[in-house]
Amino acid sequence: MIKTKIKRIEELNDKYLILNEKEMKFLRKCLKSRKQDVRWTAAEILVGWYTPENERLLYNLTYDKAELVCVDATDSLCIGRTRRSLSRLRDLMEDKRSRVRGYAVLSFFQVWVNCFSWNEKSMRAYLRFAETMEAEEKKTWVRLFYEENKILARGKKGFDRLFYMLEHSNDYYVKASAIQTAKDMRSIFNQEEINAGLEKAIDSLEYEYQKEDIKKYIQTKEPIKILLLDRENSGVTQLLEYMGEEETEMYVRSAGLHPSGKIEKWVLDILMQEDDITRYQCSSPIEELCKYDYLIPIGIHLDEKAYPFQKIYARYQDFDKKQIGWEEAKEMICQIEKDLKRNIDEPEKIKEIAQEMGKVWPLA
Repeated sequence: MIKTKIKRIEELNDKYLILNEKEMKFLRKCLKSRKQDVRWTAAEILVGWYTPENERLLYNLTYDKAELVCVDATDSLCIGRTRRSLSRLRDLMEDKRSRVRGYAVLSFFQVWVNCFSWNEKSMRAYLRFAETMEAEEKKTWVRLFYEENKILARGKKGFDRLFYMLEHSNDYYVKASAIQTAKDMRSIFNQEEINAGLEKAIDSLEYEYQKEDIKKYIQTKEPIKILLLDRENSGVTQLLEYMGEEETEMYVRSAGLHPSGKIEKWVLDILMQEDDITRYQCSSPIEELCKYDYLIPIGIHLDEKAYPFQKIYARYQDFDKKQIGWEEAKEMICQIEKDLKRNIDEPEKIKEIAQEMGKVWPLA
C-alpha cells in the first residue's frame, strides 16, 4: 500500500501542468500519512511550483516530529514568499538538529530574497542578521551554508573562506557540501576563479572519485543562465522558455512580476503538439533570482538599480505582441543567445560598434 502511494506521488511529480484539485486532495492526505517516507516524498514535490497553499502546507510540515520529514519540508520551504515562513525558518536555524539548522539557513536566504529581493540594501541587512546568527553556530557543516549565503549576498564574489573550509576540513560531509556549493556558485563571470579554487583543493581530498569528478567538472563550461520576465508569465515568455531549452545552449526560465497562474491557450496548443511540457513550466513568480546571469525583460522595463548583481538585456523591453508563432519565438531566443555570447566574448568591441551605429546597446 505504501509503495503504491509513493509511486502515485512520483507519478504526480512527472505530470503535465499543475495538479488539479483531486490530485491536490490526494497529496494533502499523503502529507498526513502515518508513514514518514510518504510524508517526505510528498513534501519534496511541493517545491516544484509555487502556490500560497503549497507554502502553507510546507510551513505546517516543518513542525513534523520526524527529522527527515522536517528536513525535507524545511528545504522545500525555500519557495516561501511570506514573513511568516521567514520567521519559522529563523526559529529552525536554532533547532537542536544540525541537519534541520543547515537547510533552514539555506531556505531562509531564499525566502529573504523572495520577500526583499536581491539588491544591495537587502543584502546589507541580511549580512548583519547572518553575522549574529552564525556567531552562535558551532557546527562547521552549518556554518558552510552561512558562507554560501554570504557569497550570494556579495553578488557571487569572495570565495576565499569557502575554499579554505574545503581544503582544511577533515569532515567528509563538509568537503562534499563545499564542493557542491562551489559548483552552485559558478557562473559565466566567475568560472575561472571557481575552477582554480577547486583544482587547488584536489590534493586535500581523500577519495579518488571526488578528485576525478573535479578534474572532469573544471573542463566543462558554465551555460549562460537567463530569466525571461514579463508581467503575467502566461504567454510569450512561456513559449520563449520552451524554445530556449530546445534551441539554445542557455539555461532558460521565465517568470512574471504579477503571474496569472495559468498558461494561455494559444501557448498550450503549440506546446502540447510537442508533447513535452511538464508542470515545472507554469506561470510563476520570480524564484531563485540569484541563479541568473541575465534578466531579459519582454514588454516591460526593469530598473537596473533594483538588480545590481545581474545584467539586463533590454532589446525586447518594448516588445508589444501578445502572441507569436514558433518561428518568431525561435528567432527571438536565438538572437538573445547570439547577443549575449558576443557580449561575453567581446564586451567593449560590441559597445563601440553600437555607439558608432548610433544605437543603444541592448544591455542595460
